[in-house]
Amino acid sequence: MSRSRPLSPHSPPRPSPARAPGRKPWPSATAPWLRRRRAPRQGVVTLDRQHLYILPSRAGLGFALLLLAMLLTSLNYNISLGFALTFLLGGIGMACMWQAYRNLLDMTVAGASAAPVFVGESAAFSLRVAGVAGDDAPVRIGIEATLPAQAGAPPASLSLARGTAGTLTLRLPTSRRGWLALPRVTLSSRFPFNLFRVWSYADLPLAALVYPLPEAGAPPLPFATQADEDGASTLVSDDGTDQLRRYRSGDPLHRIAWKHSARTGRWLSRTGQSGSQPSCWLEWHSMPPALGNEARLSRLCAWVLAAGDAVEIGLRLPGVEIAPGRGGPHRRACLEALALWPGKPGQPAPESPR
Repeated sequence: MSRSRPLSPHSPPRPSPARAPGRKPWPSATAPWLRRRRAPRQGVVTLDRQHLYILPSRAGLGFALLLLAMLLTSLNYNISLGFALTFLLGGIGMACMWQAYRNLLDMTVAGASAAPVFVGESAAFSLRVAGVAGDDAPVRIGIEATLPAQAGAPPASLSLARGTAGTLTLRLPTSRRGWLALPRVTLSSRFPFNLFRVWSYADLPLAALVYPLPEAGAPPLPFATQADEDGASTLVSDDGTDQLRRYRSGDPLHRIAWKHSARTGRWLSRTGQSGSQPSCWLEWHSMPPALGNEARLSRLCAWVLAAGDAVEIGLRLPGVEIAPGRGGPHRRACLEALALWPGKPGQPAPESPR
């Protein structure tokens, strides 16, 4: 009988035995088919029989141990009423298992909306949950939805009447700007009696846009002076009700802006023109060089919010330029450009992670 000689430190490694040509390798833990991720059809996930899971809860395990103890006692002492009570409670437990399974069966889940938020706020994802329509449709009671990041937090729950739909709102904390995709949602139910837990998963293509955090105590808007017909520069007053220009010889005393003259150190007069303000360009390169990228985005975000609807603002970022404008859509476009920089606004939201 031949013995295998020990390998010396300088001996070459032994070749691994060849795998049979028809034998498949063992599946790894990251195999795609083990993730059981399914794409929603037209944005809707249906909780069918193949994707529902059920296990007894702690109360259900205690109930099963109680039934086992009652059965052993009835067998030992030959108690007829004990057998009857044990089988009656067992039948009730089986009925509870079927009702718990039926509570989620054929329910549909779809992404409704995700409102944009600022960094540090909680992003709210709204899900539309609906049951099947029909006279024999079950009443959905105690439907719960949780996220992986909400371990220990109270779940969002609702109950649905026969053939109706409802909305579940899930909140996810934000820590950085950009798109925040909704992770896998776990839908579960413990109705009735909390003896069994039924759950399923939903991967929905829903994402919320996270804006930069506005800078606290940001400096005022950088209004650029404009030259009028006489070559004198004009700027906007702080209250936005009048425009200021350099003092000219012969201007009446009631036209002099005493407060602004004292603050700027030069004589200024009010022009009497109100209601229109010059365009204000918010430029990346006009800020101090010591500010980092995120600090600049925070200041620009604070300026966009401070402008409101009364001031026309334009935005210039490296590789992105938005023409001056005003109003809600223009403000949202500027905030979207700040959130997605160095990308460009209008990019599609990422898909939910697997």
